[in-house]
Amino acid sequence: MNILNQVSAKIAALDSGEQWILTPQNLWMSRADFQSLSVYLSQYANQGNYSINCAKQSSAWLGHTSLTVIKH
Repeated sequence: MNILNQVSAKIAALDSGEQWILTPQNLWMSRADFQSLSVYLSQYANQGNYSINCAKQSSAWLGHTSLTVIKH
């Protein structure tokens, strides 16, 4: 199973209000791949099933090394 399917399945399995913190280290991926995944997840967060918070208080997504996914 590829990483995108794993992440999607994990998000789908979360209960409402549950959070999951993603980092490149716990996903065993490079920082560049994690940045691509972050962009992908932020695009799909617009559908309203979950939201994403960055670890840093900055408007730029790129460069972050952790994301918190919150299931709605």
